[in-house]
Amino acid sequence: MNYTDLVNEVLIRMREDTVASIGGSRLTITDDPVVDIVKLAINDAKRLVEDAHTWNSLRHDWSFTSVAGQHTYGLEGAGGFSTLDTVYDSRGSELRNVPLSYIHKKSASQPANNTPMYWAANGIDANADLAIRLFSTPKESLTYTVHGFKRTPDLDIDSDILVVPSKPVIYMAFALAARERGEAGGAQASELFAMADQYLKDAVALDAANSGLDNDWTTS
Repeated sequence: MNYTDLVNEVLIRMREDTVASIGGSRLTITDDPVVDIVKLAINDAKRLVEDAHTWNSLRHDWSFTSVAGQHTYGLEGAGGFSTLDTVYDSRGSELRNVPLSYIHKKSASQPANNTPMYWAANGIDANADLAIRLFSTPKESLTYTVHGFKRTPDLDIDSDILVVPSKPVIYMAFALAARERGEAGGAQASELFAMADQYLKDAVALDAANSGLDNDWTTS
């Protein structure tokens, strides 16, 4: 579902006229303040829904090539809100995720370059992308693959596509816009938030069922 479709879904529920276009971008002011409120509410709702679960539709792989003597690497396009899962090198070895404090401690006592065995998230790089630190510091060039979940940028123009389930986004945006006006379509905002929450719970359950083995917890 694209951005304009989402805006219209909310406008219909608010008993407002639909639009052919959102008017340029999400920050473009139109002559209809309700449309402008809904445009922003859609992105607020999208962010809430994306952050609520590690959706299969947000799975993403990053890769980088190590440089001898360099221990920290930015993940291009990750932004500051991605979630990292596993890291493998090109030899098929999985690096162990440990606290950054553990890497700092190990680095203080073992500064020599070697083959990395551990990784930890380490702030953001100069491009505001999430960075990871390896230990030991690489002694050679290897390609590393990072598996995780990448949050998407705000919807901005008509054709931008929502990749997470639409119902919770629509009803969350509807609730946010209704709260701005006091009510919408005879429903109080509190009722709409409850509906949005139920749609979100159902969507999470369905999505988790598609990757059930990833959600099994076992003792070793």
